[in-house]
This record gives sequence, structure tokens and C-alpha cells, in this order.
Amino acid sequence: MTDFIRLMLVEDDPTVLECFHRALSAFPHMRIVFETGSEPCALDYLEAHETDVILLDIELAEGDGLSFLNSMKERDLKKPFIVVITNTGSQVILSYMREHGADYVYQKTNLSYSAEKVLSILEKVYPYQKIIEARKNEQLVERYNQKKADEITRTYVETELERMGFKRKRVGFAYTADVLVILMKDKLGRLHITSEVYPMVARARHTTRGSVERGIRTAIESVFTNAKVYEIQQYYPFPYDEERGRPTCTEFLWNMARRLQL
Repeated sequence: MTDFIRLMLVEDDPTVLECFHRALSAFPHMRIVFETGSEPCALDYLEAHETDVILLDIELAEGDGLSFLNSMKERDLKKPFIVVITNTGSQVILSYMREHGADYVYQKTNLSYSAEKVLSILEKVYPYQKIIEARKNEQLVERYNQKKADEITRTYVETELERMGFKRKRVGFAYTADVLVILMKDKLGRLHITSEVYPMVARARHTTRGSVERGIRTAIESVFTNAKVYEIQQYYPFPYDEERGRPTCTEFLWNMARRLQL
């Protein structure tokens, strides 16, 4: 990790390049690591070296800034912070650049334009951009970890249901597993199964709340009808109405969710 911002200048105008070299004397924590007026050379350098910021002109001696952004995506190159500096006033082109990876656009025709001004803005914006990227990465990692945790929980729930006698081929099997995974996350037991959880599962499965409830009830009835009492008690050690011969759907789901949380 460096203690300075690594700049790549993709610019073919010697006057512009000289202006940035002079301006950098006021920004000691920035350093030009590569400069070129060639799109292919810029792409090759980017593929082989870490770069923090690209100062990109649209019109180049070889290639252009628009295809440069497209080629970056095609080659799946790590994207630095990209500042476009250009003479063009075309809003179509500028919009295209923004939509295809440019983080900031500064027109050279702007009366306030100067190399110093561009670097001054970059000095303020780049650290903030790094914070945003770090937060996004944290969120991606968190979502990935949660997805993996959900997959593990789902496998665990389905295994326990099968051991108890639930048949995977029954539609109620998937509904029951869905509900249990949701309830296991509800550590405080605040969710209402009928009015909240069933509709959630119904939306995810593109069906109705009534279908979800019927599927679960049928699956539970099948297990408690066909299994021996001692077999059921291994996996469902909770009291239930013996005359009915099974617990209600709500009783079963909450009790199983609590057991599976342990």
C-alpha cells in the first residue's frame, strides 16, 4: 500500500501534460506513475500495475476515451477513480462517459479549468470515494456471508425435516422449510406466522397465503399420521393435542424453529 495517490495521465497534448507536471508540485501526496496518449498502452499498463486515478482525455493520438472505458470492462480490469478532462461540449458524449465508468467530468472549456483545479478537486473527492468503496465492499462481504449462512441453515432445516419424515417431493416441504428459516432469524419471536410469514413465503413462491398454509398443514398431517410416536418425539419433543393427533401449524413451526436454533 502506498502513501501517495498514483495517477495515470491518458492524454496526448504535451501542453496539458506539462501543466499537470507543474501543478503536482503543490500536491506532494500525488504522483504520476504513467502517462500515454495511446489507448492500448494505457490498457496494458492498467492490466499490469496498480493505479488509483486515471486522468482521461476523450480524443487521443491512438484510440479514444470512450472505447477505453468499454475495453476496461471487456478485459475485466480493476477500475480506478476516473476523471475525464476534455474539450468536447457534447452532452451526449459526456453522458455516455458518466454511464460507462467516468466518476467525474471536467471540461477544459470551463473558465475555471486548470490542472491545479482538477487536482484540488481530486484531493477532496478521492478520499471520500475510497470510503464509499470500503463501505460497498463491507456490504458485499456481509451479503455474501449472510447468503452462505442462509444456505447452511436451509440445508440443516431440510435435513431435520427429512429425518422427521417430511417428504421433499411434497410442496409443503419447501413451504415448511421457508417458514422455519424465517422464524429462526426472529430471535425475539415477534413475527406473526399467519399474517406476516405466510404472505412472505407466498410472494417468494408466487402463490397464495392459503396455498402455503394448506401445503404446510398437509405435510404436517402426513408426518404425524404415518410416523410412530417415539419416532416423532426424537425430533419434536413437545406436547400436542393427542385427540387431534398433531400440533397446529403455528405450534409446530414455532416449536421446531426454537429447537433448531439450539
